[in-house]
Amino acid sequence: MDVGRCLGLACGVVFATLVVLSGSAVGQTNNVPKKLTLTQDEWHQVRPLFQLVEEVAAGKPAPIDVAVTWQNHFLKTETNVLLVPFTLRIEKGQFTSFPVAMYLRVVRRGAPAPAPGPRDALAQYPFEDAAIFDKPKDGRFSRAFVAPAGEYDVYVALRERPSADVAQPKTVVFKQPVSLPDLGSDLAASSMIVAEKVEVEPGNRRPNFEEQLDEPYRLWGTRITPAIGTKFFQSSKLSVIFLIYNTGATAKDKPEVEVQYNFHQKIGATEAFFGRTSRQSFNIQTLRPEFSLAAGDVIIAGQDMPLALFPEGDYRLEINITDKTNENSLKRDVNFTVVGS
Repeated sequence: MDVGRCLGLACGVVFATLVVLSGSAVGQTNNVPKKLTLTQDEWHQVRPLFQLVEEVAAGKPAPIDVAVTWQNHFLKTETNVLLVPFTLRIEKGQFTSFPVAMYLRVVRRGAPAPAPGPRDALAQYPFEDAAIFDKPKDGRFSRAFVAPAGEYDVYVALRERPSADVAQPKTVVFKQPVSLPDLGSDLAASSMIVAEKVEVEPGNRRPNFEEQLDEPYRLWGTRITPAIGTKFFQSSKLSVIFLIYNTGATAKDKPEVEVQYNFHQKIGATEAFFGRTSRQSFNIQTLRPEFSLAAGDVIIAGQDMPLALFPEGDYRLEINITDKTNENSLKRDVNFTVVGS
């Protein structure tokens, strides 16, 4: 049963507008202080969050005036560090005074705490960041950080703007464990990004580092809105986008990769094969002539699968990636639930 079709953006337009983080932009984040470019008023809003994170990291109870959920993805950059775009969604309660200040600290798990340093430069940890968010249209704040592969604890502090009408500004601080895989060798793939919406952007200008942090899902000439949660209506579709790294090369500097998408329906404690899409091939016949592995181009794969034929229930999408130049392979899963429209 052929239950889907190739995601048009991933197989067509995106290849013509590939955007990859530049090595120089990403490389500056690990060893060079990230200078804050906040106004004095914004700095006044951010400064108290440093101490709040210090206290929570030391074991004090965290303020939770607003309930926030975390979702992240990871992608390899040209310098082999990982770009980690993330989304914070307000699940319970709400901020009422904007803008909202955020402080983020990425700590390698088990590493000793650094000595106190100046607070006008963020360079004590693998990554630190401060940002100011206006009121979001969809209840989400999105940002990104970069770090090498490893195990991390990410501390996030958010506080609404103090005002005459807000005596006690709502505040939330939480710690999120994050595991970042090594994508630098052997056949590898980025996160499977399940998209709510994918919009093509005109032009082909690479975002600089600060722009990439501000708009972390502005990737490959598109603007992606990640899906929140794993439930989808039968009237909708399942759109999955991901990158494939470290493939072998043919004599024409092209990969020879095949991707198969198999669907399995979960029935109690067992599974039953439900269907598959047409096999996806990335080779000299299907890629644009100027595609060059040596120049740093990467394979952007994906599927766009209408769910009208899926009965209500739980499913597992099994994605099998095979490098035909050396027969290396890997598998990734996407679990999702289909509900009635």
